[in-house]
Amino acid sequence: MRRHLAILRTTALEVCSEPLTFLLTLTALGCAAILPALHFHQFGDPSRMARDAGLSALLIVGLAYSVFCTVKPYRREIESGTLQMALAASVSRPGFFLAKLAGVFLAYLVFAVTVTCVALTAVNGAELGGALAAKTGDIAKMYGPSLAFAVSVLVLPPVLAAALNRFLRFRFVPTATFLSLVLAAGAAAFRFSPHLAARFLPAAVLLVFPAAVFMAAAAAFAVRWPANAATALMGVLFALQLPFLGDYYLSDALSRGGTVPWSFVGLAALATLPLVAAFALLGIRLFKDRDYS
Repeated sequence: MRRHLAILRTTALEVCSEPLTFLLTLTALGCAAILPALHFHQFGDPSRMARDAGLSALLIVGLAYSVFCTVKPYRREIESGTLQMALAASVSRPGFFLAKLAGVFLAYLVFAVTVTCVALTAVNGAELGGALAAKTGDIAKMYGPSLAFAVSVLVLPPVLAAALNRFLRFRFVPTATFLSLVLAAGAAAFRFSPHLAARFLPAAVLLVFPAAVFMAAAAAFAVRWPANAATALMGVLFALQLPFLGDYYLSDALSRGGTVPWSFVGLAALATLPLVAAFALLGIRLFKDRDYS
């Protein structure tokens, strides 16, 4: 068990240290923080653009994250030869496969929580801006301090991480990733609205489920095929999954005070679990049958 936990921890740190990981995080944060400030129409709902931007970033960039940041750790272990060393240390192949998959999922959760906090900050800012506009008769805009907090999560972590790297030799990417998470949580705490969070969080949690499916599938394909082939297969899977993604993307359900029931989230989790288990079992089977010597 100790070795499996070590693999999980090492994999999570490895993913959080990838430049591509931080680039994807910045892309999602940019969409969630900046796009809501560019709207000129309310459509009768001042926070609609902020919700759409945040949840879309969490879905689209999250799926890209779940593919690219899953394939690379598996292929690196296989192609560098470190896989044989891990398997020689009394770690079973199923245990190794599942521990790495859990590590990738943990790193994804860091990404998802960071983006969700910034999206919640933007939605709250849009609600506050809409309330102020209703009183003054002005065009609805994001509340200035909320926008500043959201944008600071995009700008400050790279700057601070660069300074820490220059003067204290901290590693840039994992430091920037950790600072993004901390600052995003701080931004979400500004003028925190429990009612708004209770409405927004179920919709955000729903988007974790398709990402989990894609991670399990990407891991299964990565242990059998090279990175390019595994990524291409994930593109095919994405096309097959498109008709079902609407069951997880429920931004419209939050319009005009609407909510997504937690019971629906539970049902979605139950529907997702067999897919994750099926791809995980496929990956274990392919991993056991493949000779990596």
